Amino acid sequence: MGGGSADDNAIARGVKAWNEREPAAAAAFWNDIENKDVNKKYQNYITLYNAGVDALSDADSIKASNEPKLLAACNAALSKFTALDPALKLPPDVCQKGSVLAAGRISALLASEKLTAAKNMYTSALKVYGDSDVLASAGKEVDTVSSILTKKSALGSQADKARAVAGFDEKIAAYDASLAAYSAAENEIASDVNKSGVAKSAGVAANVRSLKKAHQDLSIERESAIRERAYEYKDRIGEEFARTPEQGKNGKMSLEEILAHYQSVKTNIDKIYQELLDFAAHYPNDVGQDILNDINDQRKDLEDKIAQVNKEISTAKEIASRGKVVMPVMIGLFNPAPGSTAESKKSRPAKFSATDAKKDEYWWGMVSIPKNQMNDLVITLKDNRTVSVFSENTKSGKLIKKNNMKDLVNRGYKVGNSWPVLNAGSQLTSDKYFFEVQKGKTEDYEGEVVVYSSFIVRMR
Repeated sequence: MGGGSADDNAIARGVKAWNEREPAAAAAFWNDIENKDVNKKYQNYITLYNAGVDALSDADSIKASNEPKLLAACNAALSKFTALDPALKLPPDVCQKGSVLAAGRISALLASEKLTAAKNMYTSALKVYGDSDVLASAGKEVDTVSSILTKKSALGSQADKARAVAGFDEKIAAYDASLAAYSAAENEIASDVNKSGVAKSAGVAANVRSLKKAHQDLSIERESAIRERAYEYKDRIGEEFARTPEQGKNGKMSLEEILAHYQSVKTNIDKIYQELLDFAAHYPNDVGQDILNDINDQRKDLEDKIAQVNKEISTAKEIASRGKVVMPVMIGLFNPAPGSTAESKKSRPAKFSATDAKKDEYWWGMVSIPKNQMNDLVITLKDNRTVSVFSENTKSGKLIKKNNMKDLVNRGYKVGNSWPVLNAGSQLTSDKYFFEVQKGKTEDYEGEVVVYSSFIVRMR
């Protein structure tokens, strides 16, 4: 001081008062600066300082859970203090308070995997507030999380490559290699974190959990891929059982052709089942017994139905008198409740069709409805010709009239071209149903037979 211009001396005295007493003390000296622009510049330093202090004070009233507002207050304080002349020092209490606020925000940013933002704040806080224990700890946290995220990124890339592998066995092998890499990385990170001294910090703890979750998610993804493949076998078995003869053969197949069709169905089912067993043997720890039990139950149920059909078609004369045969011959519940035990036994509709039908025609099929189940048998046609359903062999229109056979259709609940037999399990006397399709306006017709859990509720 002394020897310079009057303004230089006023600036120097103000800086000395700021640093040795308090920032407000500089105002008395800077008021004497004659250069208006310079005067405004140094007076603004006091305004910036006060704004920074106010931002730190505002943070005291913000809830700890309101991270966006705390982050805004921290950034506001750093912004104001960074704009000060480097010769102006912040009071120790301000530096301490600012360091604590910044360290908390750095940890929160790291917990959200915003590494770049956390690094920038750490650099800025260190420049503004200076060295402190709390910022030194924040620096260790930044370094530790940076190491974790680097490893996590490399592991994520390896997992993405595993997902992109085309062959199933090759994909699972790639999954296994990726999972092994995750395990090795977790052990290495656990050792590094324990040595860092910041293992319990929010940022480090959150990123350790995030890495473990990524590991767990990949493991679940691998298990799901194997289970989905296992369920594909189950779906194939269901589709094979529901397979019907070529279009146009309904009602025209001989008994020998019907038997050959079902024998081919059984052969294909046995082949698929063996493929499943081979698959399960290859992944014994991943294909759960629940899947095998479910498919075994379905397979047995299908085989029982096929055995019933084989037994029926062995009595050729009796069957021949029934009329044409719907396909598939045996149907079960069509729309069971999702997740019910009947879900794995659901059937496809039995279909029937005819061309050049110049008179009434008679059809039959088989159905399995327990007498205590309120399930409904519904026959639907594409046109409005009349349908009658019987529990006994129709054989011919004359015999229907002669024997005064009861039509089981509940016509009061008929909807459109759908003819319902409500509570069919109690109305049918056996596992067979018979129906008459009367002559219509055209000589061609087609339709299907289904079993609903409740036709009335479905219509409503």
